[in-house]
Amino acid sequence: MSLPPPDLPPPDAAAHTPVAAAPPPAPAPPPKRVAPRPPAEDDSGPELDRFTDLLRDAVVYPWRRGGAYILVPGAVLALGFSIAAWAPLIGLISSIIGACYFSAFYFQIVESTCAGRHTVPDWPEFSDLYDDLIRPGLQMAAIFLFCGLIWSGLWWLVTQVHEFSDMEDASRVARWLWQAVFWPYFPMAVLGVVLQGTVGGALPQHVIPAIIRCLPGYLAGMAALAGIHLGMNLLHAQVRALPWAGLLLGWLLSICLLVMQARLTGTIGVRHARRIVPG
Repeated sequence: MSLPPPDLPPPDAAAHTPVAAAPPPAPAPPPKRVAPRPPAEDDSGPELDRFTDLLRDAVVYPWRRGGAYILVPGAVLALGFSIAAWAPLIGLISSIIGACYFSAFYFQIVESTCAGRHTVPDWPEFSDLYDDLIRPGLQMAAIFLFCGLIWSGLWWLVTQVHEFSDMEDASRVARWLWQAVFWPYFPMAVLGVVLQGTVGGALPQHVIPAIIRCLPGYLAGMAALAGIHLGMNLLHAQVRALPWAGLLLGWLLSICLLVMQARLTGTIGVRHARRIVPG
């Protein structure tokens, strides 16, 4: 007697279906070329550009991309402030407002340069009276105060060591001493305020060590600042002798000098930012 076939489940068709071979892997793309990173700043610090490069950049900077449309209104504004300063009642107020306004413009150029921009910024606005006008004026006044305190201390030491018999000689030495204090201290104090965001960055305990850390490259920046100042002052003396237009052209040169010095100060900040504010 034959037995019935066993009741087995139907064979799995997938088990007998030939599996297609996996496609060969695509060839790996060639490695991307990565630009080499600049080497980290070594102990010697980044060097400033050549003295002539600094002067050339400062002279060209005020006229880049329509800078004349910013400088000329500034000269007219400065002329207006100077005329208003002779008024019996509002002269002092006008002088203070003008000083605060141009101080704000100076800081603005330094900040723009440190941020990598290469054109003259617009004139400051008055949307916030304290931040746009009063605060920059107080910061600039504090910088001059610190310069004056250092000069006073050094002058006292000079008078203790040497007794001047001629008042003219004493005045000449005092002027030279002021120049020796102002040119190293002022740019670094401005950079301390800009990079740290507070007037505490202009204190001597921050500025003097920063100057030492930035040597010897900082000397090129100081020389460029002094050279621009001397050259513009000589040109200013010639222009003011012109009739009628001499006064306005003189103020235009003064605005150009302000812009050039602020640009040079910002360039020093770009080159030595890590040494001015270490860590």
